[in-house]
Amino acid sequence: MLTEHVGDKNLSSYGETGLSENDIHSRDIDWLTSSDVVVAEVTTTSLGVGYELGIAEELQKKVLCLYREQEGKRLSAMIVGNPKFTVQFYKSLDELDEVFKKFFSEK
Repeated sequence: MLTEHVGDKNLSSYGETGLSENDIHSRDIDWLTSSDVVVAEVTTTSLGVGYELGIAEELQKKVLCLYREQEGKRLSAMIVGNPKFTVQFYKSLDELDEVFKKFFSEK
């Protein structure tokens, strides 16, 4: 899920330090609840992103998972095998414009 804070240059290597864990959880659940779609970059394994994807599925959100192909690595079958998720494999960022156009034009 891309949120406005992801590109924030003020984030430390520990992520957000100005909010409690409870505040972050509540805020992120609010973002999921109010979203129309969820786009998740799933190349790097993340417990938080996996948790958010499970909630997005429960909320019946349209979900796009992006996975940059890497030699010797595979995306979890829990993501690839979920028929409720659209999974898009890519090799370079240049491919993503077309991925987004296609995903957001589908009903």
